[in-house]
Amino acid sequence: MTIKDIARECGCGLGTVSRVLNNHPDVSDQMRERVLAVVHKYGFVSNQSAKLLRSQDNKTIAILMKGTSSILLNSLVERIQKRMERLPYTTNVVVLDEYDNEAKQAYQVCHRHRPLGLIFAGGNPDFYKEDFANIRTPCVIITNQANDVQSSSLSSVSTDDIAAAQCMAEHLVANGHRNIGIIGGDLASSELSQRRYKGFLSVLQKHGIPFDPERQYAVSKYSLGDGANAAQQLVYANPEMSAIFTMSDVMAIGAIRRLTDLGRSVPGDISVTGFDGLDIANFLCPRLTTIRQLLDELAERGLDALLDNIERGKPCSHQLVPFEFVAGESVCKRS
Repeated sequence: MTIKDIARECGCGLGTVSRVLNNHPDVSDQMRERVLAVVHKYGFVSNQSAKLLRSQDNKTIAILMKGTSSILLNSLVERIQKRMERLPYTTNVVVLDEYDNEAKQAYQVCHRHRPLGLIFAGGNPDFYKEDFANIRTPCVIITNQANDVQSSSLSSVSTDDIAAAQCMAEHLVANGHRNIGIIGGDLASSELSQRRYKGFLSVLQKHGIPFDPERQYAVSKYSLGDGANAAQQLVYANPEMSAIFTMSDVMAIGAIRRLTDLGRSVPGDISVTGFDGLDIANFLCPRLTTIRQLLDELAERGLDALLDNIERGKPCSHQLVPFEFVAGESVCKRS
């Protein structure tokens, strides 16, 4: 796959493809999406990136970021790169779609460019166990667990998603909410979403609160637009709902915008909670009630785990990092 092949499949010129790959603003949103779709479909790595990887003489660590518009993972990658500035390594970032098989993409990167190590920012190791087992390059996945993957190369560092979701569920129940909707990822393909769903439901079951997935669960990508659409779906399917637990802050922000457009006040009519603790959530009106993931600690522990394996030959490790509950203003008490 070359730039010419991408241009031919997209029906555009080489210059257009080049501008998209270099993040130039002079491209329409529609064409940018079309080009990026082909790039992700074939796992294309630009020649410039390939040359950089080859030229580093095995001193490059590749970062595979899951999700083309993830604010959380962008912040995580920035922290990782900042910490690596003082180290004798370079980084190369490959951005994947939320539903890509990151293990297969990583295998291609390893086969073509032989990086010294791999960092997965996000990903679904449990769904791609066999593909991860084929990777021999030292690697670490950050923000997801990989305990069940039989690999001597893969470490993981993650927030305790089950405990965090339980914490948020207890907060909503303590505030009198019994009819609660959930906006989350595709449970068939997102292990992270499964854990947060499992944690939240365990609290509802403990308190004897019924939950109907058909009416109370809406599937969404971890994005603003999908969060907005999912909130509308829940309102139409379950008009008596008093609260929504979303599995990311961006979903929550999109949901609040759509609820407002539908004439529902937050938290007066419907309480909304997030997950991640993005800085922007503190500037919403109302401030978002959320779970803050400790990105500095995740980045530091993840990089340490990878370098322990690369430089000191230590075995892979799987760690859970604490989280913080942020009270915010987006939840009100129901009588």
